[in-house]
Amino acid sequence: MYYFSIVGDELKFLNNSEIRLKVLVDLLNGPLKIRDIDRRSLLSYSSISSNIHKLCDEGYVEKIHNSFQLTNLGLIYITVLLDFHDMISAISDFSDFWLDHDISSLSVDDLNKLSSLEGSELIRCSSMDIYRTHKEFKRLFKNSKHLKVIFPYLHPEYPKLIRRLILKGIKVQLIVSKDILDGFIKDIGNDVVKKGIADGNFSIKHLNENIKIALAISNEFVSVGLFKLDGTYDQNRLLLSDKEKAINWGLNLFRSYDEHASSLILD
Repeated sequence: MYYFSIVGDELKFLNNSEIRLKVLVDLLNGPLKIRDIDRRSLLSYSSISSNIHKLCDEGYVEKIHNSFQLTNLGLIYITVLLDFHDMISAISDFSDFWLDHDISSLSVDDLNKLSSLEGSELIRCSSMDIYRTHKEFKRLFKNSKHLKVIFPYLHPEYPKLIRRLILKGIKVQLIVSKDILDGFIKDIGNDVVKKGIADGNFSIKHLNENIKIALAISNEFVSVGLFKLDGTYDQNRLLLSDKEKAINWGLNLFRSYDEHASSLILD
């Protein structure tokens, strides 16, 4: 409770004033005079001046000559607050997605960095378009220059998509559950798999345990699909983002699976 009280007091001081937060955000770009902040906002000069001096008193801002800049403390707090804002947005915007799905495939570190998914789009199927997520997934595959994919189940069309990419010379890194490994190789084609591996533009690994996430990452997008709480994969919803921070989040998640996956040994 002691630590909660300290954090609560700090957040209360900063969050209770939109002006203080605005000043801190403006100062992220470097030192500014009060009149510079005044020009950038609709706030009154007196309100800015009053709050910037309060921020100085609390150690978040310091005055250098005629300008004000963030202290290390101020930089840390505003960075954390902005990240927290993105985290809340990423959770609240897709609350039913997180609530209704199995998230055991995500580590604590993955969950701590959910703010990276802020601004993503939740693709949903509807009665007017029951194959929307599938069509979106196919479109993304076709336009990819390189691809890292985790498949938790064997869809009849996905091996064909992988096959086309390999034959086009596009680099594909694939991770699947061991129980669908043989089926994937068969549907891609043994000859194509061997050629892709020999050419260095294809790799396929497997995990012994059941995979509870569908993940695809390219240089332009990341998509995330999850299992429902009843254990079935939700083919009707797909979380999609083209933002760099979301793509990096996906790459880190892929690496964590890749480190524990076993490579295919060809006869």
